[in-house]
Amino acid sequence: MTTINAHRLQRLIKQTRPHISPDDTLPAINGIRLECDGIHIHALATDRYTFAAARVKVREETDTWSITVNESDLGWFTAWLETHEGDTILSLTATETGLTITDDRGSLLVPGRDEMFPKWQGMFREALNAAAASGDMVSVDTKMLARWKHADTHLRVWQTEAEKPLVLVGEDFLGMQMPCRYRGDAQDRTAVIDDWSGSLGAGDGETMAALPEPGAVAEMAESMLRQTLRSTTEMFGADFDSESGRGAFNAWVHSGIYAWSAFRLLEALKKADPDLAETTVRDLNEQLESGEIGEWAWDAAEQAGHNPKQWQDDYEAHLKKRAEKQAADATA
Repeated sequence: MTTINAHRLQRLIKQTRPHISPDDTLPAINGIRLECDGIHIHALATDRYTFAAARVKVREETDTWSITVNESDLGWFTAWLETHEGDTILSLTATETGLTITDDRGSLLVPGRDEMFPKWQGMFREALNAAAASGDMVSVDTKMLARWKHADTHLRVWQTEAEKPLVLVGEDFLGMQMPCRYRGDAQDRTAVIDDWSGSLGAGDGETMAALPEPGAVAEMAESMLRQTLRSTTEMFGADFDSESGRGAFNAWVHSGIYAWSAFRLLEALKKADPDLAETTVRDLNEQLESGEIGEWAWDAAEQAGHNPKQWQDDYEAHLKKRAEKQAADATA
């Protein structure tokens, strides 16, 4: 028996499903191949032109097994998975008749068989070891490029040779896409440069801005760690003999606590649902840039059933009481 949370199993299917062969006369590749090596569950799919391999670690080491779930069963199977919270623990057991999945409500049998499947490890090993030694360009089908949308937020890509696959690498994800056959005149980079020389002219060009790498989540995580370290350093430099110094100390303590808490929660969200983490952080960045987070917080408090007006009144009363105490201390 192998255990995995519901979101990770959903993600494996989402990453590989676009690469399934539509040819139902080839049952070995007309579905998603699931293979467990005892440490990772791998999801594999290919139509012989693109090949996707995604993996996640199992919750604890387990037996090895493999099974292919047909494309015709993935629709209702995915819908069933989506009824679960992402952190729901699922127990997987492969049998001769299919994949039995057990949750806290019962068991579901997903039909499947241990079909013969392409020896993908050797194929990827060869593609990863190949170096781009040729000046020939690779021609790719743009419709096939769209299949990589759910593979990862960013993919690293390199070419090997004109007749060899394009290799794509993400976090716990490998992909290959076979090139198209191109018989035009511009077979290599030199021919393209010569063809465009009249339009491109001479002289230095501008430098294009790079996309954020490796993503908004990583940038925010780094920012939270920086803030935590800064806060925990600055708080020890506060002057404890003055009220303003003690106030500064408390401010740095709270800043460090919330920065570290945000980092830990962000890391947990990234592990549970990387796509949701990236979307949430990008949305959060837009809210922060708007300068209206006070209004966002007020609305969120009301929607959660709190009374932000009472919070504000209590805080103003606290400030008034503190000011009165300071005035009394000054005249004493």
